[in-house]
Amino acid sequence: NNDSTQKQQQQQQQQQQHVGGEHVIGASGDFITAPEVSELFGESLLVWLITQYQTLGNPSKIQLIEIGPGKGTLICDILRSALTTFPDFASALTSSHGVGSGGEGETKKVAVGVHLVEVTDGMRARQKESLQKLEAEKSIMDKGFSFRFDDSEYGENDLDSSLADDKEQNDEQTEQKNTISINWHDLLSCIPTHDSETGEPIPTFIICQELLDALPIHSFQKIEGGQWRERLVDVAVRDKEEESNEMTNIKLAAGRRRKKYSDAESSDDNTDSSSTSQEKVVKKLPRLRFVLPPDTTPALRTLLRVNGSGYPLENNPTAQALNALPTGSVVEACPEGLLLVQDIADRIEKCNGGAALLIDYGEDGASSRDTMRGFWRHTQVHPLSRPGEVDVTADVDFAALRESVNQRIGLEESLKRKHFTNEGQVPPSSTKIEKDKPLNRPEAFGPVSQGQFLASMGIVQRVEKQIEADSTTDEQAYELYSALERLLAPDQMGERYKVLAIARKKEGIFPPAGF
Repeated sequence: NNDSTQKQQQQQQQQQQHVGGEHVIGASGDFITAPEVSELFGESLLVWLITQYQTLGNPSKIQLIEIGPGKGTLICDILRSALTTFPDFASALTSSHGVGSGGEGETKKVAVGVHLVEVTDGMRARQKESLQKLEAEKSIMDKGFSFRFDDSEYGENDLDSSLADDKEQNDEQTEQKNTISINWHDLLSCIPTHDSETGEPIPTFIICQELLDALPIHSFQKIEGGQWRERLVDVAVRDKEEESNEMTNIKLAAGRRRKKYSDAESSDDNTDSSSTSQEKVVKKLPRLRFVLPPDTTPALRTLLRVNGSGYPLENNPTAQALNALPTGSVVEACPEGLLLVQDIADRIEKCNGGAALLIDYGEDGASSRDTMRGFWRHTQVHPLSRPGEVDVTADVDFAALRESVNQRIGLEESLKRKHFTNEGQVPPSSTKIEKDKPLNRPEAFGPVSQGQFLASMGIVQRVEKQIEADSTTDEQAYELYSALERLLAPDQMGERYKVLAIARKKEGIFPPAGF
């Protein structure tokens, strides 16, 4: 009937929105992130960014990048605070040239401004909507700032024509001085690093909040005998006994379920009766399960450095630790996360300065347990249940991220030594190789707990000041205190979440603020 059809259409629409990321974050989604708790979080991150901006000598042109911006809440909070409180930082984000200014149909990629790395159209639309609301806020309008949107749904770095028409009606002088370019990209590498007119590198500031936990992982498990195997995903199928007993009734009982598989782990008793067989088929649903293969996989041999039988190689520096783990232990690796932080460090160096913050939940080192889990409507569920609808996540190994950035210097030294050896030459001293390295390269610092980091950025003092303000109501004061407690308390977000920084040492000596 019409009601049934309409309900099915609504369910399909909700599933499409979930897969597109539109309804994953927030009270009605699967989880709530720190920016959704309070704008104090974004303000605190901006305080740190300002310290790094000042370390660079307040450059006149910068770019601000967020990778995985979610609903756009965090970037809006950062921009709101910057545009109303830190005029130099805000002015450095403005650009009087860029897309559409190349002449003769040529478009230029804008380096200065705000860049959002987002792959789903649904989330891009939510981010754009949030930024448009921010642009319309009185505090932003009073400061004379406006946004120029480069909407990539019309192609990478192609300006939305409808927004372009609206912007043309604005005062040209205001646009040249106070317009911030907002750009979307599929990849971090798509964002230009140099000014399109002067060719000068543009200092880059990067935020990556609760993205790393969503990147794909490889999961390895220790089995009897001290060998290792990679955990894989398989489809559960019926066993031979069940299949034999149900063969004559499967078509009648399954009907439209002919593409579905039964539960291999079911302990139902077998029977020849048609009604019982039908009930068994109806109850059985297709499902995914974790399995251990009989042999090693390329990922296992490469990432965990084991031989073809699954035993750690002799030259594996982690061999002793792997051998000491009990049977059943699980070790996880996230190659994409390691590559991402290396790309960020390379970008900071290429842009001749900048800094990055990465915030997520995890530990300062790998655990020996399975941390992959699923969340659906704020409830923890099996990560393989409801494929495409459950938010699947795993703890972040911050030590691996830190070392993937910092150990590259040591790797370069070993490669140089190997080069000299291969050429039949005597390798120079470590001091000589050290002198040949680029001075003050970007390094990874931390992690520190989110509570410690936010406290060092003065979040407690700002909350106290707001609560003591005459204009703050009792209800607002309670909300401020509750948000602060949730962000800082060790039993909530304060300890579970960690913050990692990638930056250069100030004057080559001092680590960045908060670390």
